[in-house]
Amino acid sequence: MSASRLFTTRARARYAETDATGIVYYANYFIYFEVGRIAMFRELGLPYDRHLPIVDTYCRYHASARFDDELEIHSTVEQVRTKGFRIGHKVYRVHPDTSKLELLVEGYTAMVTADDDGHPVPLPPPFKAAFT
Repeated sequence: MSASRLFTTRARARYAETDATGIVYYANYFIYFEVGRIAMFRELGLPYDRHLPIVDTYCRYHASARFDDELEIHSTVEQVRTKGFRIGHKVYRVHPDTSKLELLVEGYTAMVTADDDGHPVPLPPPFKAAFT
């Protein structure tokens, strides 16, 4: 089963996220994925806590963000499984003069729902309802 509702979040590339040349360090795009994911969960009214461990990630780089670029993060639930789901992410640079979006990176995070001991459990009904 899949869902396609798009969630959009804006952020700025902070100085602490860049290297000595002012380019956003590659691993920080996973932080932008998290920013989008948390905003999506908040909008859906779902909890975001230790019961949602990430089990797989992927990121493909197309271009680099630089310090103080305005970024737009797109997040969508791509797959829903019995005990988890996969969220697709795209991070764009928003060009200041035209508001045109330039794709910088795309990827995903796969998560499972887990009990207090960290063992996978079936997706709770509120997640199924929100994702379908």
